[in-house]
Amino acid sequence: MQTMSAFEDRVFWGWKRLDNLPDDRLARRKMTSELARAALCDLAKDVTGESGLFYHRSEDGKPALCRSNHGGFYGASISHSRDIFAVAFCPTGAIGIDIEYRDPARKIARLEKWLFGDRRENTNSHDAQRMAQLANDPRQNDFYQQWCVYEAIFKCTGINDPALKLPSDTVYLDEWPDYAGALVWQGN
Repeated sequence: MQTMSAFEDRVFWGWKRLDNLPDDRLARRKMTSELARAALCDLAKDVTGESGLFYHRSEDGKPALCRSNHGGFYGASISHSRDIFAVAFCPTGAIGIDIEYRDPARKIARLEKWLFGDRRENTNSHDAQRMAQLANDPRQNDFYQQWCVYEAIFKCTGINDPALKLPSDTVYLDEWPDYAGALVWQGN
């Protein structure tokens, strides 16, 4: 897995495409999660030189990397979709990463309306016009990119209202032709 950085080398991330995954969705998800957790620890070890890091979930379910000898935590985030996982960590602040396969067969009208609908601060168009725009974009690039931003913000901050303006920075990930992705960091 190649190590990449963002936000002036304050956040480190990487991704990997997996082969020979189980056909069963639950088994595939479990396997991908386990591999992503191990890759996250390896990524942080490569960047920091620290050994003994391990994946940890807080009581509220937020992931982190626990440092050995009670040395605190690093912010961490994992995302997986189909055969790809992406991981990110930051020594300071909070991080959220999300990737999503752009499935042209997926019915996204309801999600689109919930995510953007009347909740937009500056609505660009009415719902009918927005649905017409989506119909002309078979890969649904705009929707999936904004969905990934929403998910990454939620993972980073715990706030699930896409209309809020948050004190965080966003990087759009475009490493994969059939996937959208976003990385959100909220520094100290």
